[in-house]
Amino acid sequence: MKLERHLKLSQAGDGVLRLRIAFATRDRKHVDQHFGSACSFMIYSITQNGYGLEEVAEFTETEQDRNHSKLLTKLSLLDGCQAVYCTAVGTAAVQQLLSLGTQPIRSLPGTPIAREISQLQDAWKTDPPGWLQKQITLAKRRTQPGNRFDAMEEEGWQE
Repeated sequence: MKLERHLKLSQAGDGVLRLRIAFATRDRKHVDQHFGSACSFMIYSITQNGYGLEEVAEFTETEQDRNHSKLLTKLSLLDGCQAVYCTAVGTAAVQQLLSLGTQPIRSLPGTPIAREISQLQDAWKTDPPGWLQKQITLAKRRTQPGNRFDAMEEEGWQE
């Protein structure tokens, strides 16, 4: 599996809690690809109230042949993503994604990416499922200052 094209956009480090979410897509508008044979991924930076495109990656076309070594490039690309949406994903790939901390999520073929993002944001605001709550907690830890005592001092805490 060879990465043919990779566009990576710069994101502002504004301290806003963001999740990196990937979508397996052929047409860049819908979730319409099996994880293992996906020819491209769109990766978005998502907040509770907005989102922006962060990366686009295109691969050489591959067949679903149970050759798990071809997944290495995709797994490397998705390292740091909290979830990946696809139409299907094999057991071996699920285990590898989970070991990276990336939750695989199945979508119905042809589901618009914008709808999946909107539903994710709604769940984030109201009642996040377990995997999402865990990812939010981990993301909060990443965005918090390294030393909690420095943060307390900035807030005006004194001994």
